[in-house]
Amino acid sequence: MIVTVISFKGGVGKTTTAIHLAALLQKKAPTLLVDGDGIRSATKWSQRGDSNGLPFKVISYAELARYAPNYAHIVIDTEGNPSDDDFKDAAKGSDALVVPAVPESVATDGLIHTLAKLQDLGNQNYRVLLTMVPPKPRTEGAALREMLAEQEIPVFKSEIPRLAAFEKAAAEGVPVSGVQNDRNAARAWAAYEAVGKELLNG
Repeated sequence: MIVTVISFKGGVGKTTTAIHLAALLQKKAPTLLVDGDGIRSATKWSQRGDSNGLPFKVISYAELARYAPNYAHIVIDTEGNPSDDDFKDAAKGSDALVVPAVPESVATDGLIHTLAKLQDLGNQNYRVLLTMVPPKPRTEGAALREMLAEQEIPVFKSEIPRLAAFEKAAAEGVPVSGVQNDRNAARAWAAYEAVGKELLNG
């Protein structure tokens, strides 16, 4: 299975999502994470803290042909603002596209652009994932979900809450399930577990 995490907007949780989907898929079968981000966010994540912090291998695009045959699942973390050609290649070459979206106006502009591109390509293999969703009583997440539903855009039922545990995970070079001394780490991991189940169940 090839899963690509893609958005024309940076700062929406692409790398965090790629890391955690790869960690979940690794529990099922050998999984490779391809770091296609120009600033190599996933690679830097993997190099922090304990060298054995991530349970899967992280490589660059240049190494993909060499490693791909040995893995059942491949997760691709893409550029924050991909070229049209890169976007088309990602859309065509993936079994599933995950489009992270933060429920705030600036990020929503990037989401609308991403969705328009996918619709132009006739791609039906994508789903929007709401990330960094603020806690209640704030309503931005519900408002974005309602807007997408009105436009019949496919959206994951699960969503990723805004939690400091994810920042700790990045700093420690581990998935959030490996973060110690944070009472919200289990909640953060459970959120991605729910997304993973949706992804695998179609």
